[in-house]
Amino acid sequence: MDPHMQEIMRLHEEDLAATRRALEMMDQIRESLRLQQTEDDTPIPLARAVCHPILGGILRRDPSGDVPGPSFTENSLRLAISKGHLECTWVAGKQYVTPAALRAWLATTDDQRKPEKRTVIELTTRPKTLREKRQGNASVESASAKLLSMKVALAKKKGK
Repeated sequence: MDPHMQEIMRLHEEDLAATRRALEMMDQIRESLRLQQTEDDTPIPLARAVCHPILGGILRRDPSGDVPGPSFTENSLRLAISKGHLECTWVAGKQYVTPAALRAWLATTDDQRKPEKRTVIELTTRPKTLREKRQGNASVESASAKLLSMKVALAKKKGK
Protein backbone atom coordinates (compact mmCIF):
# COMPACT_ATOMS: atom_id res chain seq x y z
CA MET A 1 0.00 0.00 0.00
CA ASP A 2 1.35 3.40 -0.88
CA PRO A 3 2.23 5.95 1.84
CA HIS A 4 -0.58 8.30 0.79
CA MET A 5 -3.17 5.55 1.35
CA GLN A 6 -1.62 4.65 4.73
CA GLU A 7 -1.88 8.27 5.84
CA ILE A 8 -5.57 8.36 4.87
CA MET A 9 -6.20 5.13 6.87
CA ARG A 10 -4.42 6.53 9.91
CA LEU A 11 -6.41 9.79 9.74
CA HIS A 12 -9.62 7.82 9.35
CA GLU A 13 -8.84 5.71 12.47
CA GLU A 14 -8.04 8.87 14.44
CA ASP A 15 -11.29 10.40 13.27
CA LEU A 16 -13.25 7.30 14.35
CA ALA A 17 -11.60 7.33 17.80
CA ALA A 18 -12.38 11.04 18.22
CA THR A 19 -15.99 10.40 17.17
CA ARG A 20 -16.31 7.59 19.73
CA ARG A 21 -14.92 9.85 22.48
CA ALA A 22 -17.32 12.62 21.49
CA LEU A 23 -20.29 10.22 21.55
CA GLU A 24 -19.27 8.91 25.00
CA MET A 25 -19.00 12.48 26.28
CA MET A 26 -22.43 13.30 24.82
CA ASP A 27 -23.90 10.23 26.56
CA GLN A 28 -22.40 11.37 29.86
CA ILE A 29 -23.77 14.88 29.38
CA ARG A 30 -27.18 13.50 28.41
CA GLU A 31 -27.24 11.30 31.54
CA SER A 32 -26.20 14.20 33.80
CA LEU A 33 -28.95 16.36 32.31
CA ARG A 34 -31.52 13.68 33.15
CA LEU A 35 -30.53 13.81 36.82
CA GLN A 36 -32.27 16.28 39.08
CA GLN A 37 -29.83 18.86 40.38
CA THR A 38 -30.87 20.06 43.83
CA GLU A 39 -29.50 22.80 45.98
CA ASP A 40 -29.03 22.24 49.72
CA ASP A 41 -32.12 24.29 50.57
CA THR A 42 -34.46 22.85 47.91
CA PRO A 43 -37.46 21.14 49.55
CA ILE A 44 -38.05 17.61 48.27
CA PRO A 45 -41.19 15.56 49.03
CA LEU A 46 -40.57 12.44 51.13
CA ALA A 47 -41.62 10.13 48.31
CA ARG A 48 -38.79 11.53 46.16
CA ALA A 49 -36.33 12.14 49.02
CA VAL A 50 -35.69 8.39 49.36
CA CYS A 51 -34.33 8.56 45.80
CA HIS A 52 -31.81 11.32 46.57
CA PRO A 53 -28.14 10.43 45.93
CA ILE A 54 -27.33 11.27 49.56
CA LEU A 55 -29.40 8.20 50.52
CA GLY A 56 -27.98 6.07 47.71
CA GLY A 57 -30.69 6.57 45.10
CA ILE A 58 -30.97 8.28 41.75
CA LEU A 59 -33.10 11.41 41.53
CA ARG A 60 -34.10 12.21 37.96
CA ARG A 61 -35.92 15.17 36.46
CA ASP A 62 -38.81 12.87 35.57
CA PRO A 63 -40.16 11.44 38.86
CA SER A 64 -41.18 8.19 37.15
CA GLY A 65 -37.49 7.47 36.52
CA ASP A 66 -36.43 7.89 40.16
CA VAL A 67 -34.58 4.95 41.73
CA PRO A 68 -34.82 4.66 45.53
CA GLY A 69 -31.74 3.91 47.60
CA PRO A 70 -31.27 0.47 49.14
CA SER A 71 -31.37 1.45 52.81
CA PHE A 72 -34.10 4.03 53.42
CA THR A 73 -37.84 4.02 52.90
CA GLU A 74 -40.42 6.76 53.16
CA ASN A 75 -41.55 5.32 56.48
CA SER A 76 -38.01 5.37 57.88
CA LEU A 77 -37.83 9.09 57.06
CA ARG A 78 -41.23 9.65 58.70
CA LEU A 79 -40.03 7.81 61.80
CA ALA A 80 -36.90 9.98 61.99
CA ILE A 81 -39.10 13.08 61.64
CA SER A 82 -41.48 11.93 64.36
CA LYS A 83 -38.56 11.27 66.71
CA GLY A 84 -37.21 14.74 66.01
CA HIS A 85 -33.99 13.51 64.35
CA LEU A 86 -34.80 14.80 60.84
CA GLU A 87 -36.10 18.28 60.15
CA CYS A 88 -38.97 18.66 57.74
CA THR A 89 -41.33 21.35 56.51
CA TRP A 90 -45.01 21.02 55.75
CA VAL A 91 -46.28 22.43 52.46
CA ALA A 92 -49.92 21.93 51.51
CA GLY A 93 -50.28 19.02 53.92
CA LYS A 94 -47.19 17.16 52.69
CA GLN A 95 -43.82 16.69 54.36
CA TYR A 96 -40.71 18.01 52.61
CA VAL A 97 -37.04 17.63 53.52
CA THR A 98 -33.96 19.38 52.20
CA PRO A 99 -30.69 17.75 51.16
CA ALA A 100 -28.97 19.73 53.92
CA ALA A 101 -31.34 18.22 56.50
CA LEU A 102 -30.72 14.72 55.12
CA ARG A 103 -26.96 15.27 55.28
CA ALA A 104 -27.19 16.56 58.86
CA TRP A 105 -29.41 13.61 59.86
CA LEU A 106 -26.95 11.08 58.45
CA ALA A 107 -24.00 12.85 60.06
CA THR A 108 -25.40 12.71 63.59
CA THR A 109 -24.51 9.79 65.80
CA ASP A 110 -26.84 8.03 68.22
CA ASP A 111 -25.30 9.96 71.13
CA GLN A 112 -25.99 13.32 69.49
CA ARG A 113 -29.63 12.59 68.64
CA LYS A 114 -32.32 14.17 70.70
CA PRO A 115 -34.39 11.84 72.83
CA GLU A 116 -37.82 10.98 71.50
CA LYS A 117 -40.52 13.53 72.06
CA ARG A 118 -42.80 12.02 74.64
CA THR A 119 -45.76 13.87 75.97
CA VAL A 120 -47.25 12.96 79.29
CA ILE A 121 -50.97 13.36 79.44
CA GLU A 122 -52.30 13.75 82.91
CA LEU A 123 -55.87 12.68 83.21
CA THR A 124 -57.89 14.08 86.00
CA THR A 125 -60.10 11.27 87.19
CA ARG A 126 -63.01 11.69 89.46
CA PRO A 127 -64.13 8.90 91.73
CA LYS A 128 -66.71 6.57 90.20
CA THR A 129 -70.27 6.84 91.35
CA LEU A 130 -72.05 3.86 92.86
CA ARG A 131 -74.08 3.43 89.66
CA GLU A 132 -70.91 3.36 87.49
CA LYS A 133 -69.33 0.80 89.82
CA ARG A 134 -72.43 -1.41 89.61
CA GLN A 135 -72.48 -1.14 85.80
CA GLY A 136 -68.82 -2.11 85.65
CA ASN A 137 -69.35 -5.05 87.97
CA ALA A 138 -72.42 -6.12 85.99
CA SER A 139 -70.50 -6.13 82.71
CA VAL A 140 -67.69 -8.17 84.29
CA GLU A 141 -70.21 -10.62 85.74
CA SER A 142 -72.00 -10.86 82.39
CA ALA A 143 -68.74 -11.61 80.55
CA SER A 144 -67.74 -14.18 83.20
CA ALA A 145 -71.12 -15.92 82.93
CA LYS A 146 -70.86 -16.04 79.14
CA LEU A 147 -67.35 -17.48 79.33
CA LEU A 148 -68.49 -20.08 81.84
CA SER A 149 -71.44 -21.12 79.67
CA MET A 150 -69.09 -21.45 76.67
CA LYS A 151 -66.79 -23.69 78.70
CA VAL A 152 -69.73 -25.87 79.78
CA ALA A 153 -70.97 -26.14 76.19
CA LEU A 154 -67.48 -27.08 75.01
CA ALA A 155 -67.16 -29.72 77.73
CA LYS A 156 -70.54 -31.23 76.75
CA LYS A 157 -69.49 -31.30 73.11
CA LYS A 158 -66.24 -33.10 73.93
CA GLY A 159 -68.10 -35.53 76.19
CA LYS A 160 -70.31 -36.83 73.35
